[in-house]
Amino acid sequence: MLARCIILAALVIGCGGSDDPAGGDTLGGSLRMTGAVVDFQTGAAVEGAASVSTSGLLPVPRITTQGASFTIDGIPENSAFQVLASAPGHRATFSQSVILTSTDLDGFKAQVVSDTYFDGLASAFGVTPAAAQGVLFVHLVDGAGAPKAGVPAGNLVITGASGPHFLDANLMAAPGATSSSASGWAVFFDVPAGVVSLGQAVAPTQSLEMATSPINAGTITLADAKVSDGAPTMPTNISFANQVFPIFSGRGCDACHSGGGPGKDLGGLTLDGSAKLVYKELVVERPNTRVMVAAPEASLVLTMPSPEAPPDRHPNVTFASAQDPDYLKILVWIREGAKDN
Repeated sequence: MLARCIILAALVIGCGGSDDPAGGDTLGGSLRMTGAVVDFQTGAAVEGAASVSTSGLLPVPRITTQGASFTIDGIPENSAFQVLASAPGHRATFSQSVILTSTDLDGFKAQVVSDTYFDGLASAFGVTPAAAQGVLFVHLVDGAGAPKAGVPAGNLVITGASGPHFLDANLMAAPGATSSSASGWAVFFDVPAGVVSLGQAVAPTQSLEMATSPINAGTITLADAKVSDGAPTMPTNISFANQVFPIFSGRGCDACHSGGGPGKDLGGLTLDGSAKLVYKELVVERPNTRVMVAAPEASLVLTMPSPEAPPDRHPNVTFASAQDPDYLKILVWIREGAKDN
């Protein structure tokens, strides 16, 4: 596996853990991340003592802070997670998805939104945010991670939320704007607490991929959404042997779910054998659990390595979003009958 650190709401490599939703042990980790808590609008390090925690990691890693600086130790390899930071005069804010595979990460900037700035946005947009719900800032970016202007409001759907409202090129409110500016930022207010992902537009003109992200009452969540031109398309005629089976080695799942790996011990699942063996493990050994043809999205092979609220026992996130290409291949394979093909 190539050593890489990516800070994107995009593809993730993942591994091991129990597939018993009721319990089980979890895996440790060995990676370190250092960074600072900075103001969203100015980019400057916050003043005073910052507080930092994580979402999406089990067991909870060791975190130390000093002023605006922080260090997180014990992050499992091949993980996707968010940093939740807060500071005096700022709203508690979840970062965009952080993805670590096999190397440490230094210099991460955990952005927090100031109370004054947030109140100004809400006033400009004519919104009174509900205390029991959260706020989502979506950064629309292209394939290279640059801000994407001109994304129509109709392509952005968050069920139950108010928005999108767009920020201008200077990160100020742009009331009445119907598409993204050069900053690429859009804001949704009153997002229901739990986890959130972009919904499907009625007539989309672009494809958007955003990591499923945590939403807490009274907090702000930042998320990147990769925008591609053209309406989204689903894969079809998925072959288990040729398209699904290679995912488990390509995403590092077989390293944990192996004969001597912790995923095998904790979850009773082996993914490092032949295609025939892995098919049997997924479909035959525990029918209607790991793979559920009657309810494909509820299949453990999809839910365990995906973000959930409350989180399950899987120690990391393999599929950061329901738009992940490998997630979609497995989903469509199950919808097509989970054939041994």
